[in-house]
Amino acid sequence: MAGTIAADTLTHSTAGSIGTNYVVEGSSKSWIYFEQSGTHEAYDSFNISSITDAGTGRSYPISFTTNLGNANYAGTIFQSGSATANDYLYFANHYTGAFGSKTSGQYGVRAYASGDIDVGDFNVVIVGDLA
Repeated sequence: MAGTIAADTLTHSTAGSIGTNYVVEGSSKSWIYFEQSGTHEAYDSFNISSITDAGTGRSYPISFTTNLGNANYAGTIFQSGSATANDYLYFANHYTGAFGSKTSGQYGVRAYASGDIDVGDFNVVIVGDLA
């Protein structure tokens, strides 16, 4: 069954309903899929304005288009097990990853094996409140 929902405004009240509460508080506010090992480019993203190569294995800042409400957001990272971009044969989280320097407007990430390492595919999902 196909359908369409059209709305000019979606309002979240303090009483909240399951629909607006999920959209406002429970959905991803930002995500990015990018390459560290080559040109350090984003393949695709949502609510990301820029990404900067900060050296081997480090990406900082990754800046939001629309800031989050504070720096207390949560994130999940996943990197490929290869320095080759789009190397789906090694789509496994073989390296240690870390968040750093979180603010309401940006964050940094790092890929690490026995030392910092650029990975071909880096994925980050952020959940939290928008400003």
